[in-house]
Amino acid sequence: MTRVDFYLLLTAIIWGSNYSVIKLVLQEMPPRTFNGLRLLIASTVFLATIFATRRRDDVARLTARHWAVVVLLGIVGQFAYQMLFIAGLERTSVMNASIIIACTPAAVSIASAAVGHERLPLAHWLGTALSFLGVSLIVRGGAVAGVSSPAGDLMMIACVGCWTVYTVAGRPLLASYSPLVITGLSMAIGTALFLPFSVSDFARTPWADIRLLAWVCVVFSSLLALNFAYTAWYLGVRQLGSSRTSIYSNVVPVAALLVAMVALGERLAGIRLVGAVLVAAGVLLTRWRRRPSPLEDEDAPAET
Repeated sequence: MTRVDFYLLLTAIIWGSNYSVIKLVLQEMPPRTFNGLRLLIASTVFLATIFATRRRDDVARLTARHWAVVVLLGIVGQFAYQMLFIAGLERTSVMNASIIIACTPAAVSIASAAVGHERLPLAHWLGTALSFLGVSLIVRGGAVAGVSSPAGDLMMIACVGCWTVYTVAGRPLLASYSPLVITGLSMAIGTALFLPFSVSDFARTPWADIRLLAWVCVVFSSLLALNFAYTAWYLGVRQLGSSRTSIYSNVVPVAALLVAMVALGERLAGIRLVGAVLVAAGVLLTRWRRRPSPLEDEDAPAET
């Protein structure tokens, strides 16, 4: 296992655990207060690191066209994703959310094929169809069981779309700029857009009643789930390619399910279990393909 593979595996475990961490924190503070705090902490750490090191030279080299892409990443991959993720997780179960997010590798591969980064075999399309069928069963089963709302599940589906755009659109920039810079700048933009929406939640937050455990969770969700994990993700996209990096998303629901069972007492059964099996089968099919020829190698650096 290479260092990048280790970082990506650790990222998946952190993100899987983060579902339950967020659920615990939301019992003590409003959702936009929590997200505003962690985005503000993570953005401050990113910007301080960039401008305190030689990475600030990358900022000076950004062209107008590249700035436009960074702004897009900030709007879609940071602001929109975070708004949808925190609102969706508030309305659905950890298990539903994590299984839906498991469709990310299929979505990323389809988007990569659409922009010409790779070609997809028939097995991939079949796997994608199975995954989306599984998601539809999970959404229906969660609503029937009363453990989630269709609105929450649809928000998580929209998260998959946002993360797909963030992963694929950001890849060309990584041929010329550090993952730290692209992640830090896009997150700062997303944070600036998010904070005005969190003012009302900040005002009604019972600050004196928040326990130490909740503050520890905020720090975990900032420094690990955002600072470390986002940087590691783009490092993987730069060195392994979008599709190979996205396969580590498959570890996220496994970690999320295990942690949710222990920490939150959630269980998976009935039609949701069938949906989870279909998603897993679909994900496996999307990875079952022939080795690409040198001309189709998805690891080749993207053109800028």
